[in-house]
Amino acid sequence: MKKTILTALIAAAAAGSAFATVAEDSKIFTPYFDMTLSEAAFLPSEGNIFSGGNINTQVGLLSKITQKDHLFGLYTFNYTGQGFTPQDSKQFTDRSMSHGFNFEYRRSLTDSLRVRPGIAFSKEYRRTGANEAWDNGLYNMNSSGGQLALDYSFDGARNGYVTLQYLLRNIKFPNYTDLLREFQNAGNTAETSGGLQDQTMGQVSLRPNWNKFFGGVTYTVQNYKNQKVVADTGVYGDTKQKDTDTAFDFGFHHSLWILELYPMVSYTMHKSNQNFMKYKFLGDTAPEFAKDYYSFKEFALSVPLDLNITSKWAIGGAFNLQRRAYDSRFARNENNDFTTTKQVNTMTTLTGSIRKRINEVAMVRLFGSVIVASSNNKFEKYMPYNYTGNSFGIAYNLSY
Repeated sequence: MKKTILTALIAAAAAGSAFATVAEDSKIFTPYFDMTLSEAAFLPSEGNIFSGGNINTQVGLLSKITQKDHLFGLYTFNYTGQGFTPQDSKQFTDRSMSHGFNFEYRRSLTDSLRVRPGIAFSKEYRRTGANEAWDNGLYNMNSSGGQLALDYSFDGARNGYVTLQYLLRNIKFPNYTDLLREFQNAGNTAETSGGLQDQTMGQVSLRPNWNKFFGGVTYTVQNYKNQKVVADTGVYGDTKQKDTDTAFDFGFHHSLWILELYPMVSYTMHKSNQNFMKYKFLGDTAPEFAKDYYSFKEFALSVPLDLNITSKWAIGGAFNLQRRAYDSRFARNENNDFTTTKQVNTMTTLTGSIRKRINEVAMVRLFGSVIVASSNNKFEKYMPYNYTGNSFGIAYNLSY
């Protein structure tokens, strides 16, 4: 869950810089709009058929003050419904909804150098149960903070630029509380039984982009304000939890004859000083201690392509692979006992689609996917680790 939240924040921060490269021409106001709506049916190998939808929307406005000064505002709205998810992330039935606001002031220092200070606010709601109200979600989150970016442009014919960015976020989970701690110690204050997920997040990234090739390196630090690290005695010590992510990614978007290619590859190293106590049952008096339980290395590969049959119709396909290998966590067997093999999760998705371009700004796509999730962790009482499934759906995109 923590990793999912962090990914959402990074995506929201990147949304502001993604529009930073749009040409700041002679217009006083330049609007930006991008929306994707999708709805799909999911057929898991076990359980009932279900459906889920997604909405991803970005609405921006670039305002020209002078030849060198601009203001940019961006609003993002995202809704993620029920669907198949990678292991150790969330349940199929989880849903989330978020609103984000990003404001930037842009100042051109030279013809090639530009500075972009900004502020950002976001609010995210999560529902983990069918009857849970959006306002009462355990993992509801509020985020606020600032950022500073420096853009250096080169090779104008190929739109080459490099962006160095630093951002800082103050993140709060107003509804989160550790029920087990409250039960064990009724004298806990709101600061310790609640607010355990509250944190500050700092992130620095360096991202080059040239001739539709893109990539970069991102380093993220999460400092928890109240959450302590559990010791081998089964109690929390004095050290506060700290997580870091070092991520590398590379991709491009090119056309080759009638083919459109959008491959992307990423590698993430996640480190956490948090440990884990494994209770086999409620009231277990001899829980098993697992050190460095949450650190992992994750590889992700996405290879989508479209074969343009005509100017309006295209046949598409995609291959997606996500593999997470834990540094120290051992897989569990069916009896909830640790084995001698470190846990590895793999999720593979094959997708076929038909796309029709309605006009210059709109398109619709019909798609079908086959998902295979596998893991050497066989204890699946709380989270699905080994499953297969099929999904069929439709997506509509409007962008200008």
